[in-house]
Amino acid sequence: MLIEVKYFYEKTDQDYITYNDLWANNNKRIVFLQIGFKPSEQLKCMVYQLNDDKDILSIRFPLTSEIKKNKIINKILLGKGIKYDTDKIWYPKEIWIYCPK
Repeated sequence: MLIEVKYFYEKTDQDYITYNDLWANNNKRIVFLQIGFKPSEQLKCMVYQLNDDKDILSIRFPLTSEIKKNKIINKILLGKGIKYDTDKIWYPKEIWIYCPK
């Protein structure tokens, strides 16, 4: 299974506009990972958002250390996915990481 990881680095005001439009146009496909929450709360928030149309995991404003240490991200990168409902496992096709100026 291949997961495409995209980093969005905002360096100019135009970058902000471009990325904001891209994210808004794909909002129905996105599941947000809430940075700064406990892992159990992150998982709870993600599971609440999941459905069959969602195929992008997005992370906004993360620290590098948060990405490296996050259990959910590591589980996905290891191909284990996120279990939800009683018998479903979610595997995103893409991970979008947004980094501001």
